[in-house]
Amino acid sequence: MKNLVGFIKVGSLGLLIMFSVSACSIFGKKQKVSSTTGAAYGTRKSNLGFKPYDDRRLPNPPGMVFVQGGRTVLGSFEEDLYGSRDNIERTVTVNSFWMDETEITNSQWREYVFYQYNPQVLDLPKNIEIENPNGKNADDLAEPPEPFLPDYTGPTHSISSPKMMEDIVPDDNVWTSSFSFNDVYAENYYSNPGYNDYPVVGVSWRQVVDFSKWRTDNVNLNLIFEMDFEDLPLAFQEEFIVINETTEDPELAIGGQVIGDNNGDKQVISVEDFDDFQQEVVEFINDPLNKREFIERGIYLPQFRLPNEAEWEYAAKATIGTVYLDENEEYGRIYPWDGRNTRNPFGKKRGEQLANFKRGRGDYAGIAGNTNNDGASIPEKVGKREPNDFNLFNMAGNVSEWVFDTYRPLSFGDFDDLNPVRKDGTGDSEENYGWQSSQAADSISYNPQLEYRSLVNDRSKVYKGGSWKDVAYWMAPGTRRFTDMDGASSTIGFRCAMISIGEAIKKKR
Repeated sequence: MKNLVGFIKVGSLGLLIMFSVSACSIFGKKQKVSSTTGAAYGTRKSNLGFKPYDDRRLPNPPGMVFVQGGRTVLGSFEEDLYGSRDNIERTVTVNSFWMDETEITNSQWREYVFYQYNPQVLDLPKNIEIENPNGKNADDLAEPPEPFLPDYTGPTHSISSPKMMEDIVPDDNVWTSSFSFNDVYAENYYSNPGYNDYPVVGVSWRQVVDFSKWRTDNVNLNLIFEMDFEDLPLAFQEEFIVINETTEDPELAIGGQVIGDNNGDKQVISVEDFDDFQQEVVEFINDPLNKREFIERGIYLPQFRLPNEAEWEYAAKATIGTVYLDENEEYGRIYPWDGRNTRNPFGKKRGEQLANFKRGRGDYAGIAGNTNNDGASIPEKVGKREPNDFNLFNMAGNVSEWVFDTYRPLSFGDFDDLNPVRKDGTGDSEENYGWQSSQAADSISYNPQLEYRSLVNDRSKVYKGGSWKDVAYWMAPGTRRFTDMDGASSTIGFRCAMISIGEAIKKKR
């Protein structure tokens, strides 16, 4: 009996040790054996075996701040002056996400336009050189390289969705008026370097979506070329990387064919070929199957996009600053700051306006010479005012901002209560508003039976926040307006957002 008891004790101890070892392999940092099957994992150089990739932390998206998600009450806390009742208060949860610290500026938009016709700078191996007419040794060459002069009158260089220049630049005509001397801004606001850090305006919802797509491609292209080529998917290597048999250095290729010329121990590529190479890479990584392989390796940032209405409103209110010790918010907010006033009540900046908005009829900036005159009769530099409690600037005033949602007056009743959004007219068709379809040809002149038609259809997109041309009422995050997706205005700009991947890192106390 003693032997039996001893055997049970030893056996139990052995099981405990085995479980401990298994637990280490499950929860430890390095896993060499599967906790599911016991089979050995494959390595980077092995041909067989499942290869799990580390849950590596993606780099923070450039220009963005982290917005911690949580429960919130969406809806307008202001008096409903128009009686629209299109944003009734309701409780929802918004997951964590990233958002641009400021509105997108003129300089950033011009960068976007530039890269529609020019290749971007990438981190390349030392053996790969891009032709440079202004390089040190260019004058010593028998045939110096010609400067790269893209045709800005032609289509952009995108393979799948080329556009003309007039389709991607802001509409300067948003400044013109028969009754004001604002035409000078039509010539200067977007193009003059003096307005570099001012929010871009005159861009439509559709243009903004294209900008977000380009930004996603640009950032991920840089991220991919910062990696060791050996860590990239095999299909990518076979398509775009060839190993030189003599030097054993990697060389760039398209379809497995090396591009450019071999100059001794270097691969020399013209700017034009380098641009074509990048466009092919962008097409490759946007293929759904290829994109999945990059995502699985943790080397592909999620898409930059417009924030949805719930995200924007949650980020603007920033009620994280109203929470005390428990989960209760001590008070609500009408604006992105505390109180009912639009002036700073504290410190050295006491009395200064907290946003750039229209104070009243004909009053855009206040009286000259007064310390509280903000000098901003039109949009001002981004980041000039105090940020809110999420460290986001200009979430009220300056310019209104596009969001992703399609407008419906009763959206508040149709939303899910987790990450709510309205993508289209599902459940509230545009036919309810006098539209058979959202095509321009489908008008009353084409169809006399259509006696009624509202402005609401599937092309109607929401924009939020007050602008330099709006009174304080529209600065309340809960207010909402809409316009056509191809419409542009001198009062509407935007900023991008991105989903937060994985678990948020908690700050140490």
